Amino acid sequence: MKPEIDSKVEENDNPLPVGDVIGDTAYSERFVLKILIKLANLDTLKNEIKEKSFEEDLCMLWDMTAERDVVLFLQKHDSLNLINFALPMMDSPRLIEIMIGIVGNMCCQKEVVSSILKMDGFLMQLLEHSKCDDSLTLVQLLRLINSCLFLSNDSDIPILMTVFESVGYSPTLYFILKNSSHKDLLVTALENMNAICSSCNTERHSSKFLMQFLRSEALDSLSAAITEITTNLKDSFRTDEIERSLIISLQISLHLLGFDSSAEIYENSKDDVIVMMRQILDYYEEKLVIQKEIEPDLIDIIESISTIINILNLNNICDLTKYFDHSYKMWKAVNMIMKSDKDGATNFEQDDKVELLDFTSKIKAPLCTLMCNYMATCSDENLLKCLDVIGQDYDDIITSLDKEKLHDEVNKRTEKYRTRLKENIDS
Repeated sequence: MKPEIDSKVEENDNPLPVGDVIGDTAYSERFVLKILIKLANLDTLKNEIKEKSFEEDLCMLWDMTAERDVVLFLQKHDSLNLINFALPMMDSPRLIEIMIGIVGNMCCQKEVVSSILKMDGFLMQLLEHSKCDDSLTLVQLLRLINSCLFLSNDSDIPILMTVFESVGYSPTLYFILKNSSHKDLLVTALENMNAICSSCNTERHSSKFLMQFLRSEALDSLSAAITEITTNLKDSFRTDEIERSLIISLQISLHLLGFDSSAEIYENSKDDVIVMMRQILDYYEEKLVIQKEIEPDLIDIIESISTIINILNLNNICDLTKYFDHSYKMWKAVNMIMKSDKDGATNFEQDDKVELLDFTSKIKAPLCTLMCNYMATCSDENLLKCLDVIGQDYDDIITSLDKEKLHDEVNKRTEKYRTRLKENIDS
């Protein structure tokens, strides 16, 4: 990991010669040029890389490349080509991490991305490092790829897709998601997969995306990553980091399940997807029901979960504990909010009436859809359990449904069971 360095030259302590500063920074042109000369001289570089001072200078340069003016100065002096030839000589994970980190920082500038996309050989050399086992190097490489995806023109995406295919990138990325326990690497890998989905799964490029990234292990790997984040690494994450990861996992899942062949490809991933959906619902149930916090994104989250469940036909293989119970408890909590508001009191943190009412009015229908989809297609045994759990809340749930066809299906399927339950209660 890059250390925190105060690498800027203090004007009062060490004033630079006039003309030696890079742009509007306080960095020295001479310092950067000395490093580039060392990288250019391959005959002496093998000895330079053994010196601790060389690593320190490279690390200083890495820190400096956060400045746009420094990056443009490096571009002016053909630094990408120099790094291209020097990188294979780096014989330690730390030096490789720093070099890739420098290129990654440079790729935060669109001009650099445009240049590097014309260097197919260099791109392939960089992406070959995705197969290394050094987590810190992988973090920097994935950051670099994310920047390239974000700043590339749509017409340049085929270049990246070709390189991805050449180095076998998709199985490597899924391996990282499935096996890593490194916090920063997992988060960056999720962001990387999300960036690939957003940039490459478009109308123009979807056929190549399908061929490369619709692999049978994709959803299993995604589920493993979310399990690691929400269980084993939970204490090391901030709340916003966990929630970002959960939302990204849903976005990626929807991309992977958006093809005609998706249900067949992921037929054997159903159990892993159920685990992932349950973990997401566990988190938001606790936030709403226990912590009593309103989450505006929950509306889209529930709708996304419903879509995923329907595409994979998960209702008929799940018991109530997988997600029906979660949705019912959240529905009950929403009803409690509405009742508390009518009574003029609420224990929830967000007491703004407009926001509160807007949330409750919008979340009920998606929750009811999730529950009713389950009741429409689950086993007869589980349907009876559902009706037993919700009891007299059935009518309120079914009337809150905004889908007429589903409303009729559930009413028709449950009619004889509800009649029997009512007779048992009356007797």
